[in-house]
Amino acid sequence: MPTPLPIRLAAGSGPTFGVDDLACAAATHLGFWNDEGLDVSWTPVHGGVRAVQSVLDSETDVSYGGLGPVLKFRAEGAPVRIVVSMALALAQNLMAQQAIIEPSRLRGASWAIDGFGALSHHMARLCVRALGLAEDEIDWQAVGPPPERIERLLAGTIDVSLIRVEEAWSLNNDSGNGLHTLLGFEALQGLVPLQPHGVLSCTEDYAESHKEELHRLTRGMIKASRALHEEFEAFLNTFRHQVTIPVPDDAVREIWERERSAGSFAVDGGLAVAHWSAQLDSFEGLNPELPTVVMDDVIASEFVEAALQGMGVHEG
Repeated sequence: MPTPLPIRLAAGSGPTFGVDDLACAAATHLGFWNDEGLDVSWTPVHGGVRAVQSVLDSETDVSYGGLGPVLKFRAEGAPVRIVVSMALALAQNLMAQQAIIEPSRLRGASWAIDGFGALSHHMARLCVRALGLAEDEIDWQAVGPPPERIERLLAGTIDVSLIRVEEAWSLNNDSGNGLHTLLGFEALQGLVPLQPHGVLSCTEDYAESHKEELHRLTRGMIKASRALHEEFEAFLNTFRHQVTIPVPDDAVREIWERERSAGSFAVDGGLAVAHWSAQLDSFEGLNPELPTVVMDDVIASEFVEAALQGMGVHEG
């Protein structure tokens, strides 16, 4: 085993991991980063914006969070770069109060998000646009991470929110609440085929001065993503260790099969040029007031390229 190198990671998902974050959880829990010789320490923070800021403030070395905050910071001149993706889509449902029986009734609804600019806000904006609604027709409310959003949904003080699929399963199987799935996993995939997702990012200085750490981080991340794609047992093992929502094994398998068939796991690091060209176009369309982000400026592709040279391209 190589000599361990320390690396500090900021978790924009907060103190818990969900299905959207499971590759990061697997890289730690299944030992892929340990096998690469990384001594990883996690710092939970409130959302992807705060995760990137913690890197810029030198509180942590690498951030995990949605791609949107990284692109916004970069557009505003911050020296941040994306090293590897840990997913290519989201495993979420849009949960709503019973009175909202169809998407057209979202006009005027209160929509809970993690924070403005966060992954939950980014995906919500894409959904609203795809439904033909104007953003100012939504009452956006920055509530916090999923547990806080669910609490507000159950209390009836929020109309709708995107939440993780395992949390949606739990709510849908609890007859004691007045919530329902307005748009499920497949419906959201059809509505927003190109979805925002989680990435690992760092500063330009860190990418130049800590190449070995990032090579190890990237290899471990890709190995974790491949294990989750290929092996239900790896997915189930990580899910049981990291996810606190009580979901039976058959439902976990259904979640895994949907994730796998949708190509959600970044088995080759998730930095393909066509994918990111489309992501940057999408981001610019949502944020025309920001300067254009150039792919070569924001993507540090050398770490994924080096990993794939050694590991090969995944047959899937």
